[in-house]
Amino acid sequence: MMKILGFVAVVGTLLNVTPQVNPVASIPSNFPLQLAQNSRPSSSIQGYCFAVANDNIDSIARIYINSNNQVTGRVEATIHNEKESYYTSYTQTLQGIKKGNQLILNITTKIELDTQKSKETWTLTADSLNTGRVIYQKQPCLVSQIRFAPGKNSATVSQSVVRGSRDIYLLKANKGQRMDVKITALENNAVFDIIAPNGQVLKTEATQSSLKLPATGNYEIVVGGTRGNASYQLNVKIQ
Repeated sequence: MMKILGFVAVVGTLLNVTPQVNPVASIPSNFPLQLAQNSRPSSSIQGYCFAVANDNIDSIARIYINSNNQVTGRVEATIHNEKESYYTSYTQTLQGIKKGNQLILNITTKIELDTQKSKETWTLTADSLNTGRVIYQKQPCLVSQIRFAPGKNSATVSQSVVRGSRDIYLLKANKGQRMDVKITALENNAVFDIIAPNGQVLKTEATQSSLKLPATGNYEIVVGGTRGNASYQLNVKIQ
């Protein structure tokens, strides 16, 4: 279980287990919010992580579904053909809605210098994600949503990440705010990536970061170990 330090409510899911969420109390309007103005935080969120690796593609996918069945997510992929010496990478940003086991998605794909938009329906099952072209298998991951308590603008979370898996923290913040993130580990073996709501990677394999945020929405802070299992403390501050 996650240990919570200071004044923070962290909502977690392991695989596709629905988290229990503590209500977020109101915060004075003049306080630098981590939530977008006039937005309502979702009462729960489910996180799913998937991966596929074969002779043609290496890819990971992350899917987030809130209590209103709204879907967001991200795909990172590398396509390769060793015989033709061909390699390319692409990312996809996902937005849509879940109906039954169907994900009805608006997808923005960025491949090299090209940006493409499409509408697709993917199928989510208990252990896989089928895009119609690729079948991903579910992978273990922890997905948590960070909310600050009233009057507070920082939080510290103590957790451990297993080798080969990822801990993913979602934080809703406003364009123009500054987000400071720092991670410390007992064996100096934990790092994080920061991904903007539009899928832009703002930081990779960092231990400390201070960024002016380019957009309003959910930011992903993705924590992984550099060697073995990693016990860490993650501090996040918005101002």
